[in-house]
Amino acid sequence: MALGDEESEQRRRFADSLRHADVSIEELWLRYFTLGGHAGQFEIEAYIHGAMALPALQRDILAHALNERLNELHSGAPRAPYSLDGPDEEPVDGPDKESGDRPDKESRDD
Repeated sequence: MALGDEESEQRRRFADSLRHADVSIEELWLRYFTLGGHAGQFEIEAYIHGAMALPALQRDILAHALNERLNELHSGAPRAPYSLDGPDEEPVDGPDKESGDRPDKESRDD
């Protein structure tokens, strides 16, 4: 299954954030699985390398797992984005660095 434009951009930005996380694919998958992710480690690795698509919910869980790791490291690296909420919106940046929470749609400036 080919990646769509939205998913391809989200995956690219995810990969940029992953470089700063000092985490193995196995550890990232375990974090993802603990948060309720359904894909296997092989599928996660294939997604990271652009060889396989994932549903938006699974991408968001994976992004959250990565963002939690970046928060643990107190990293200034950009957070992995979440999927689009609508067709005219930009990807939502990851959790707020201070609180660790995902910003609400209403709290973003448009």
